[in-house]
Amino acid sequence: MPSPSSDMASLRKPEQAPQPEPNASYLTVDVEEYYHAEVFSGIVDRAARKKYPPHVERNTMELIRLFNDCNVRGTYFVLGTVAKKHPGLIRAILESGNEIASHGNDHRMITKMSPSEFREDVRRSKQILEDITGMAVLGYRAPTFSIVEKTEWAYEILLNEGFRYSSSVFPIRHDRYGWPGFGLFPRKMAVRGNRWIWEIPLSVERFGFINVPFGGGGYLRLYPMPLTKYFFRRMSRDDRPAVVYVHPWEIDRQHPRIAMPALKRMRHYLGISGMEEKVRDLLRSFRFGRMDDFIKCVPAAREKDIPALVGR
Repeated sequence: MPSPSSDMASLRKPEQAPQPEPNASYLTVDVEEYYHAEVFSGIVDRAARKKYPPHVERNTMELIRLFNDCNVRGTYFVLGTVAKKHPGLIRAILESGNEIASHGNDHRMITKMSPSEFREDVRRSKQILEDITGMAVLGYRAPTFSIVEKTEWAYEILLNEGFRYSSSVFPIRHDRYGWPGFGLFPRKMAVRGNRWIWEIPLSVERFGFINVPFGGGGYLRLYPMPLTKYFFRRMSRDDRPAVVYVHPWEIDRQHPRIAMPALKRMRHYLGISGMEEKVRDLLRSFRFGRMDDFIKCVPAAREKDIPALVGR
């Protein structure tokens, strides 16, 4: 099998990138190792991670290749620790026309950090990424979607650290994350006069009083494709951009098997074998773009119609 470095040298140059479209959906990748997933918390000790073989470089290169084949660009939310270890990978993502954004430094949930710890975490990750790319990092995604109602304070820190948008809220009820009352549309957060940061929430479809998540991670791996496409069509009809998210380990057919309880094992491993084809199917069926396209495409005339959630 070719090494990741030889993969980079042979990477096919992308066609001319499509222009931003205001009603396109957003394609995102959370660039992390398999052992960063929250399911391994308490199973893989942080200090012992070095003994596990790294897979993120090879799998991310496969995603770059897949996106290029479909002539689609997206946003890669990258951990600072991954970027520091694989700076060539970050350059390859950028050179293929994709956006580099922050996923924090070491995949610590915001709910497990103090405000000062969070500030240091995002500042460090942003600096690492900007040093590698030479470009401002505008976007942020919290590990495990851990901006919830009680961590709303994170927005003011993100705003002050120079971020323009976040995509960190899942408006659902879940045992690890979720802000059910957030709403379905992007919102201005931490509004301070003419300064704010946008939150672009993850995709849900509302049925009665329930928000049903879809479009990424285990939801994309487990749902049948006709159901996922039905949700995407409904979002498009309602003029709401959908957000696809995928982790490099989710297309890894050589994913190391690590012992864990049965329920955790099912949540993490089930559907990996078919994930790459599901992503390919979506990319060929709908229009996608980078998340910073939102900043470029929000018409000034409509901003007043998108509700602002002023920090309390």
